[in-house]
Amino acid sequence: MGQPNVFTRLLTALNTTVIAASQSPGTGTITLVSTPVTLDTQRRVAIYSGGNDTAITFTIIGTNQSGASVQDTITGGNTTATPAVSNQDFLTVSSILHSGTVTSTLTAGTGSTGSSLWQIVNWNATPSNIGFFIEQRAGANTFALEGTLDDPNILPGTGGLNAAGLTYPSPFTMASNTGTATITMPIVAWRLTTNTGTGTLVVRALQAGLGSP
Repeated sequence: MGQPNVFTRLLTALNTTVIAASQSPGTGTITLVSTPVTLDTQRRVAIYSGGNDTAITFTIIGTNQSGASVQDTITGGNTTATPAVSNQDFLTVSSILHSGTVTSTLTAGTGSTGSSLWQIVNWNATPSNIGFFIEQRAGANTFALEGTLDDPNILPGTGGLNAAGLTYPSPFTMASNTGTATITMPIVAWRLTTNTGTGTLVVRALQAGLGSP
């Protein structure tokens, strides 16, 4: 039987200007509110464009919650109603580069989505069952449990590559602000993704199996 994996995750409300205030930059670097910008927890970065910036790209550079370097290149959005959102999660942002002049103005901040670090499992354990108990301590969130067959630590190359996550369909049985789930298929890692809302989630996971440390 493995050791319990327990962590707390709090995602504050989205903030459209926490990384960069409104500006109309030409090709180059967006002016950040500080260097680096440190967010409340690692989460997705959102670029809010005042016009149609789908013809240009934005490269976000920073670190995740473990201190590892993270870089992600995304296509611009079309108005603030449809921001461009990173695929990677950032705790700090040190720079944002863009490939062309924006059509109007833009800001950079956060949306309502963010994932925990990938939690590596022991794939040599037999069976590979993992039990989860997730408690909503405060606030209200919608969230999803994701697993991957990629090793997040050895993805080839650099840049915007990220492990391909599989969202488990309706994995949680909710009662009194708690949720339980079980993953029975072999996976390399799992994470918790907050999709909407703010609040504190406490995650407990325990892996079965004779091969588990």
